[in-house]
Amino acid sequence: MEDGGAENCQSVVALVSERGGGDVPPVVALAVGLRDRGHDVRLLCDGAVLDAVRASGLPTLQLPRSIEQSGFFHPLHLPRMATRAEVIAADTPNPLVEWAQACLPAALAEIRSSKPNLLLSTLFCMALADRAATALHIPWVFVNPSFYFGNDARRPWEADFPGLGAGMFRHWMLPLANSATAVLHATDPVFDLPPVSLPRHHHHVGPLLPEPPRSEAPAFLAAPGAPWVLVTLSTVPQAGELAVARAALEALADRPVRVLVTLAPGHDRSGLGAVPANARVEGYVPHDYVLDRACLMIGHAGHGMVMRGLRHGVPMVLVPWGRDQPGVAARAAAMGVAEVVPRDACSGERVGQAVDRVMRDGSFAEAALRASARLQADDPLARACNLVEREI
Repeated sequence: MEDGGAENCQSVVALVSERGGGDVPPVVALAVGLRDRGHDVRLLCDGAVLDAVRASGLPTLQLPRSIEQSGFFHPLHLPRMATRAEVIAADTPNPLVEWAQACLPAALAEIRSSKPNLLLSTLFCMALADRAATALHIPWVFVNPSFYFGNDARRPWEADFPGLGAGMFRHWMLPLANSATAVLHATDPVFDLPPVSLPRHHHHVGPLLPEPPRSEAPAFLAAPGAPWVLVTLSTVPQAGELAVARAALEALADRPVRVLVTLAPGHDRSGLGAVPANARVEGYVPHDYVLDRACLMIGHAGHGMVMRGLRHGVPMVLVPWGRDQPGVAARAAAMGVAEVVPRDACSGERVGQAVDRVMRDGSFAEAALRASARLQADDPLARACNLVEREI
C-alpha cells in the first residue's frame, strides 16, 4: 500500500499492556495515525491500561484480569531478582514469554474477531505479538519507545541499562525484537545516533508523541508571572524516585520561577515533604501546555518526556533513576540540551548546581531550540504509518 484510505482499509490490532509505561504512548499515537488514514484499528489491552488509552477513542479488546501481565512481570520483578543476587543470562526463563504462553488462547480469541492483517506491539508485548502473529500467519511490527538496543549499539549495554536491565534487554528483549517483521524506533536519530550498520528491518522514524487533548490549558498556567519549571516523574513509579522531586523543590524554592510537579497515581504525595510557596503539585496535566511556558524541565530522564522537551525547545536537568534512563540522559547530555545529576548524588544542592549551569549557559537553550526547529518541521507519524502500510 502506498497510502491509507477507505478503499485500502486494513485491519490492525495493537497490543498494549498494564506493565508498560512510556512504551504505550508511541504505539497509541501510531494506532491513531493509522485510524486517521482509514484503517480499522483496535487495541488489545490488559488491566488498568484501559484508562490510559481511553482518550484515544480507539475501540478496545480486553484480556481477562486473571492473566494480567503484572502477575508474571511485576514492576518490582528485577529489584526482587537483584535482592536474591540473581542474574539474567541467555538461559534465564523470560517471564514475558511465560505470560504470552498463558494468555495466548484468550488473546487469539479476541484478536481473531478483528481479522487483522498486521499486529503492532509495545516493548512488553513482543512475546505475545510474536506468538499471535505466527498463529495467524500475519506480520507484526515492534514500536521501540526509546533508543536503539542491540549488540552493535554505540554504547555498551551496561552503560545504557543499570543493574539487571542490561541482561533483560540483551537476553529477553533483543531476541524478541529480532523476530519482528519490522522495528520502528520512535526516537530522534540525531539524539540517538543509529549504529554504523542498522539492520534492514529497523527504522528510526522520530518521536511518536500523542497529541495533547483539545481543551484549554489549566487557568493557573495561563496566569501572568514568573516562568515555569516542570518537574516530572515516571508514569509507572520507580522505588525512591520521589527524591528527584524533593531535590528539585529544594533547589528551586528561592528562585524567581514557578514550579509544577506532576505525579502519577502510584506516587505518594506525602513523600514530597514541605512544598515551597512557588510550587504546586498536580496529578495529570498535559505536559505540552506546561512546556509551552517552561524555561526548564527537571526529571527522571524518561525517553518520552525528553522527546517532548526537545520538541518544545526546553533545556533539562536529568536525574536518571533506572530502566533505560541512564542511556537517555547520556544522549541528551551529548546533544548539549541537558545537565545530568547521577542518581546517587541526587540532592537539592547538586540539582541546584545543575540548574545554575543550564540557566546561565545559553548553549543549553540554544541546542534545545535547534532540536525543536528540526523536530517541528518533521513528520514522524506519517513516516511510521508509511512503513507499517508497506508491511501489510
